Amino acid sequence: MGLFGKSRKEKEQEAAYFARIGVPALLQQDFSMRIDAVFETKDGVVVAGRAGAGACRVGESALVCGPQGELETKIGAIDLRTRERKPDGTLYATELAGVALRGVRKEQVRPGDVLTVRNAGRHAQ
Repeated sequence: MGLFGKSRKEKEQEAAYFARIGVPALLQQDFSMRIDAVFETKDGVVVAGRAGAGACRVGESALVCGPQGELETKIGAIDLRTRERKPDGTLYATELAGVALRGVRKEQVRPGDVLTVRNAGRHAQ
C-alpha cells in the first residue's frame, strides 16, 4: 500500500478480482456462510468457513442458524484469508475467513451451522 492509500496496481488488481467474483450481484443477495470450525479466543467466539453467498460487513446483525434454532449475534471482526485484495471489513461469497461473533458462547455454535445476514440490496458498491 502506498503512502496515500492503495497504489494504482493494487486498485487494478482489486477491481479485476471484484469483477471476477461478481460483486454487484453479490450485493443483491443475503449473506450465508456454512460454519466449518468454531474457536474461542480471549475476545469471544470466532467461526471459520467459506462464504457461500452475498456479502457482510463488520457491525452487521447476524443469525447463527442450526438445529438449536436461530441465535442472534453481531459481527465483531472479519479475518480475511486471501491475497487477492486488502482486508476492508467486508466478506464476499467465495472468500475464506474467520468471523468474530459478539454475544454468543462457543457452546451455542457448532460446525455445520450457517451464519446468515439478511442484507440483500442494502450495500452500495
